[in-house]
Amino acid sequence: MLVVSIAAILALAPTASGETTHTYAVTLTITVDRAAHKIDGAIASDAPGQFCELSTVRIRKVMPGKDKVVARLTPYANEWHMKSPPALRGERVYAEVSSYHLPGRPVECFGARSRTVTAP
Repeated sequence: MLVVSIAAILALAPTASGETTHTYAVTLTITVDRAAHKIDGAIASDAPGQFCELSTVRIRKVMPGKDKVVARLTPYANEWHMKSPPALRGERVYAEVSSYHLPGRPVECFGARSRTVTAP
């Protein structure tokens, strides 16, 4: 029974040897609206179907050693927005997305990092 189940799974799984993995660069921007105390940005790539634009955006605070993740945001229509909390004001922050391979598809999105800005 177990051997039959494993054989069925392997028969349905696509073979990696016959597929070409398409790689796409991701561009990540960040802007600051000091009057509204907001941090905004956009994510873009040439990947079809917005595969790479739906990546979770992490906002990191620059610190000695490893930078701390202060927010995780999901883009909507390739844009993301957040209010700058009082604890973050005046700190240096940047946005980043990790590289990943889409499961079940021959698409790989490269990671990206924005420039560093001072939070409002």
